[in-house]
Amino acid sequence: MRAVYKFWAWIVFAAVCIQVGLAGYGAFYVANATNDDGVVDEDKFFDGFGLHALFGYIVGLLILLYLLIAFAAKVGKPRLIRNGILFGLWILQVVLAFLGFGVAAIGFFHPVNALLIFALSGSMAWSYWQESKAAAVPAEPPPAPAG
Repeated sequence: MRAVYKFWAWIVFAAVCIQVGLAGYGAFYVANATNDDGVVDEDKFFDGFGLHALFGYIVGLLILLYLLIAFAAKVGKPRLIRNGILFGLWILQVVLAFLGFGVAAIGFFHPVNALLIFALSGSMAWSYWQESKAAAVPAEPPPAPAG
């Protein structure tokens, strides 16, 4: 189960990277859909950001499954805490998205929180990969006795 846990770390990180890319797509789609008066209608906005919103829930599901896998793999308290923080940041991300539509200034924190999600998920995947890599390298034999 630990192998699944380490593999899932990369699945989550890849999904987060795709999610960031979809945000960029949405932003440029909306910029290109803006008419000469600088106005974009709500349908065009959601055409651009719809994939980002939908995939955000898929990312949340992947993060939740990652947390459940962590419990099943018995990865230890420090890792469980990191998985819990990652899931909490995703919940905060959804809340910030909804609140950002009502108060644009709160929208500032949505991409900042996304950076935290990106950094945490990336560091988790990287550190677990480094551990696996280090475990695969055999220790050097002790030096031969001088004689």
